[in-house]
Amino acid sequence: MVRRTPLQEYREACQIAKDHGLLVIQKGDIYQVYRRNPKRNIWLGQRSSPSGLRSFVCTLTKFK
Repeated sequence: MVRRTPLQEYREACQIAKDHGLLVIQKGDIYQVYRRNPKRNIWLGQRSSPSGLRSFVCTLTKFK
């Protein structure tokens, strides 16, 4: 099993999200995920940890 630091998990989640048209915004200790849309970004959910964020983004994008 690969060990990642929280910063690595956050950056990986942001890159996966960007590649699939999603947007990750950090507000304090909360990470919010939005789907990019020309009129208005659509809120998909939020997580409180980088590992949870990465897992959530992978679920949304069907990334393995």
